[in-house]
Order: sequence, then C-alpha cells, then structure tokens
Amino acid sequence: MKHTLLILAVLTVVIGACSAVAQVQTDSLTAHEVLDRVNTAWQGDSFHGIVSLDVVLGEQTKSHRLEIWTLGEELALVRVLAPEVDADSGYLQLGNQLWYYAPSIGAIELPAVAIGDALFGAGPSLEDLSHGTLSDDYDVSSVLTEQGYALTLIPRADTPVVYGRLEISVTRDFLIESLVYYDQRGDVLQTATFADVTEFDGRKLATTITIEDAFGDRTVEHIELAQFDLELDASFFQLETFETWRSEP
Repeated sequence: MKHTLLILAVLTVVIGACSAVAQVQTDSLTAHEVLDRVNTAWQGDSFHGIVSLDVVLGEQTKSHRLEIWTLGEELALVRVLAPEVDADSGYLQLGNQLWYYAPSIGAIELPAVAIGDALFGAGPSLEDLSHGTLSDDYDVSSVLTEQGYALTLIPRADTPVVYGRLEISVTRDFLIESLVYYDQRGDVLQTATFADVTEFDGRKLATTITIEDAFGDRTVEHIELAQFDLELDASFFQLETFETWRSEP
C-alpha cells in the first residue's frame, strides 16, 4: 500500500511538472507564434473543403453549396455546386488578382479589394472561405487570457484589405472562438463565432461559423468536408479548370 501511494505521489509530481513546462512554453509564445499556430490549425499548407452557406438578407434566405481549394496564402479556387442556376461558376484568386467565372459569360477580372468583400451580399468573403484572412498582411499583438489568447491584427500600410483591425479570441489549443472585423473608423463590420468542433484526420476544426454584420444580416456556414495538406499542383489554379468542369457531361 505504501509503495502504491509513493508511486501515485511520484506520478502526480511528474504530471504536474510536465503540465507546468507545457504551460510555460505556451505562455512564452510571441504573438506571431500564436498566429502561426492558429493558421496551422485553420488552414494548413493546402486545403480542400465543401461548405454550405445559408445567407439571411432581411426576410430572405439564400442557400449555396461550395467546393473550395487553397494552396498556401496566394492560391484559392471556389466552385459553386448549388443552386443549380449558378453551378460551375466561381472565383479564382492568384495572389492579389481575382477573377469571377460563369459558364454563360466567361471570366471577369475583379479589383483586388474584392477578395475581402462578402461574396453573396453578406457573410464570408473569398478570403474567409479560403481560410486566408489571417495572413501576413497584418501586424499582430496578443494578450494571454484564462481561456487562451486575445489577438489583435492591424493591417500594414499599403495592404489591400478592407478591415481596420481584427480581434480574435483563441483557445489554448489554438482554435478560433470568435473573430470581430472592424472598419477603418473602428466600427464593427461583422462578428463571426465558431462552434461544433469536429476532428478531420486528426485535426480539430470548428464546423459551424455564424457571421452577423452591422446591418443585421446573418450567414451560417457549415463545413461538411475538410482535408488539409493535400498534394495540390499550382497548375490547378487557373481559369481553364472552370472550362474543364463546363465540358463535363
């Protein structure tokens, strides 16, 4: 019995010491290191996902289903799966260049600032959907909280973003809980809350994101499928990819 108590006491000390070391390591992270870990959890080196959106504008609700691919922070492609009238249309991002494609009209180049605009009148932008919002375009500061971290991101000079700052609440394991977008005057543009954490191939991800803007419009985003760190070729991210889908039976 004495040996058992001694072993338990030793284990308690060891576990406590390990926890203390882990806590110190976490607490000593710089703001950029925290943001890097958040980005790793949120984006990965590449991403493929299927997302459904319910966009509530006034009294109307519009539903969309999208397929998304990203490679790094510079390449993103969004394909509309539903509604059928918009099927195989979508968006292509190559760095700061952005195109909209529709089978009936072909490709239209859009201004770079549109990367941060809501795609469907409200809700997420292309940058949000491609998990590229937390990019290197911002200077970041962090405050340690009981739950995790509070991050503040300020855009760097001459950066083509529409936000004045972002405020992010992050858990101890670097999952986003909330993301508040401010305009250049400091007013809240929209707030995103993250819920329903699910594990995809060993990686945890919030699969329900609710976005409410300053006008009372609301979007609920459901991530149906998420795959990270795939072997994607940069040549996939081109307008000809949309033409390939158009020619499919």
